Amino acid sequence: MKKQNSQDERVVAQRRKINSEAYGILMIVLLCSILVQQFLLKAPFGQYAVELICFFGMSLYVIIRYLTLGLNLYSDGKRAKIITFVNCIVTGIVVTSINGVLNYTQYAEKYNKDGIGYFIAVLAVTFISATVLAFVVLSCLNYLNNKKQAKIKKQLDEKEQDE
Repeated sequence: MKKQNSQDERVVAQRRKINSEAYGILMIVLLCSILVQQFLLKAPFGQYAVELICFFGMSLYVIIRYLTLGLNLYSDGKRAKIITFVNCIVTGIVVTSINGVLNYTQYAEKYNKDGIGYFIAVLAVTFISATVLAFVVLSCLNYLNNKKQAKIKKQLDEKEQDE
């Protein structure tokens, strides 16, 4: 028989919080590393492929685990809708910023010759596209999450009725 050490719930909760924060920081650093290598250092894909695979693999793993367990990706209620909206806008701004910097550095002479209007139009289309795509993806994830939560609630209600 194994000896089980009973731990204070507060200590366990603090450890989990620290691990969660460390995971978040690691993911941000990994994303920054990918962006710096890709856009600033113009490194070949092979140089940052492992970071990219790890970043998207872990992101996908976390999302799938949350969905399969029926946990909220965001908080409940009104705040979840606000967080989704803010995430869509932030995604649009980040994608537009990266795309704008890259396009302007590569095609500055064309934008200066043809006018800055094309550049602004490209940024507007990029922002709208990225924001709408982020909204569609987050809405699908939210739908799947709500569906799983309803299934779990139904199972719990059936168990309650059986008892």
